[in-house]
Amino acid sequence: MKNFILFTTALFWGVVAVAQSSEIRNSYHAATQSEANAKIFYNLVKDVTKSEKAEMIAYKGAAKALLARYEPLSKRKAKLKEGIAWVEDAVTKSPKNAEVRLIRLSIQENLPKFLKYNKNIEEDRKFIKAALPAIKDKGLVEMINGYFNEFSQK
Repeated sequence: MKNFILFTTALFWGVVAVAQSSEIRNSYHAATQSEANAKIFYNLVKDVTKSEKAEMIAYKGAAKALLARYEPLSKRKAKLKEGIAWVEDAVTKSPKNAEVRLIRLSIQENLPKFLKYNKNIEEDRKFIKAALPAIKDKGLVEMINGYFNEFSQK
């Protein structure tokens, strides 16, 4: 009975984690479309701390970076730097994580070149494409393929 309860609990939390991942991924995609969507996305990740999974740290950084575009010009750069720092912390924490690298790639490809946050574009693109065949998470595979088909510059 004890094993059954442990198994059921683990299964429940696994389903919750998959649903949460899907919601965050979908919200990240939508967040690029409007300020309202960016705020919704940020609210999903605002309580993330740097002790959490690298993916969540990267998503929080992406949310901060997305919100920076709606700040007054005088505050925009500082807010963007804060978001980038979160993303880079995630990459440092988990450098072989394709989802984290995809988040960094999507930010670097979509920021203006004069901001000079674009040095990892080719490296991340190659890494993600090489990692793709081994990824078992179908949602992540769909996200990666969708990004490369819809947004990626190459």
